[in-house]
Amino acid sequence: MSLDVFQQVFLLSLASNVVNVYEGTQTSLQRALQKVLNDTLPLIGWELVWGPVVWKNKPDEDTTGPDNAWYVARHPNLKLEDGSVRSTYVIAIAGTPPKSQYAWTQENFAVNSVSDFNVWVAGGIQNPPVVVPAAAIQPGTPYIATGIVNTVQLLLTTKAPEGAVSEGNTLLDFITNRSGNDRFITTGHSLGGALSSSLALSLVSAGVIPADSTLTYPSAAPSPGNKFFTDLFVQTFPARKLESAGTYQGWNLNLVNTLDIVPQAWSVRFLISPKQNLYNIPPIYGLPVLPFVKGIAHVFAVHTLRSGTLYFPLPSQYFTRAPPSAPPTTLLEFLGLAVPEHQQAYFDEVGITVPTLDKSGDDSLRLKTEEGILFDYPIISGFEWAREHPKEAEKEIENVEDSDEGKASLNDNAVN
Repeated sequence: MSLDVFQQVFLLSLASNVVNVYEGTQTSLQRALQKVLNDTLPLIGWELVWGPVVWKNKPDEDTTGPDNAWYVARHPNLKLEDGSVRSTYVIAIAGTPPKSQYAWTQENFAVNSVSDFNVWVAGGIQNPPVVVPAAAIQPGTPYIATGIVNTVQLLLTTKAPEGAVSEGNTLLDFITNRSGNDRFITTGHSLGGALSSSLALSLVSAGVIPADSTLTYPSAAPSPGNKFFTDLFVQTFPARKLESAGTYQGWNLNLVNTLDIVPQAWSVRFLISPKQNLYNIPPIYGLPVLPFVKGIAHVFAVHTLRSGTLYFPLPSQYFTRAPPSAPPTTLLEFLGLAVPEHQQAYFDEVGITVPTLDKSGDDSLRLKTEEGILFDYPIISGFEWAREHPKEAEKEIENVEDSDEGKASLNDNAVN
């Protein structure tokens, strides 16, 4: 299988998501993911060296999928686009967790509060971060979403389970014990993109690994923090992209499809971030906009403002596709456009086929319903919830539109 280095890393990223569309216990999902990785990674010259870990808030529940999944792979002599060759570790983090109350409240939608990134790093990244009340937000400080930083701490401190590679070791322990000559790349799609970028910045800021030996490759990632967090990311990981490179061939840049609604989260100021903000979502597939989509996007925006700070996108590399021939007329049609733009569009652009799970003879896993799979994506899951609970969603929209913070947000933006 002949793949360039970016395609290899993207494939490793996608492989972490293989069991996301299945329901099962934590043990059965972990076992299935490990089999896929052991079968797939050697085909492109990589070896599974830590994990995988599949984590569930309710590990014995077999009617939900994983809440998080991640692993580490190693290539003994990976050649980058600049010709350099080094032993390289890729930390691959899966995207959005499944339809569960934990995932919605504690990870995807936990952007209404933040932690001081520098304070957390100074106190030890193995320790839980502390939420900063909105009234205590200080200007010029890097803040990171509560849902992101709590999950990064979980990724760093969870031990590889029995039967996994390097069992009993945490990711932080494993990385700390690597050679000084190794290179590290973090990668993930969707929520995994926000998590992988934040994890890389955490490891470098804490002095665990050096910045000049670390790269990131996020895709379709929502914004993990405010502008000062993004500024710190840019200072630590300057963009690396050759002039002759293709749309996806750059390091330390979030790969973004301009028709994907997920990277539009969580910025709420059009003048500050015109290419990526929540108010771009309603007209993204054409005019006229659906009032329900406009209302829910407004609810999302006000929700983020309750954090006391403004989210700002990671630096990005963009690609675009032909818009739909006609705008959606229902929320279901809107979702029908949004999902492939968040998934298949990236696979096509990078030229990668997603690894799949062969579960023949394994009755411990069940494929999720189509509605359940829709809850696997940030932002998209919010619209799916609204579609399934229209009365509750309409009430929430009314409450936001009548609130002072809702009116102020509309006044600060050019909303279609």
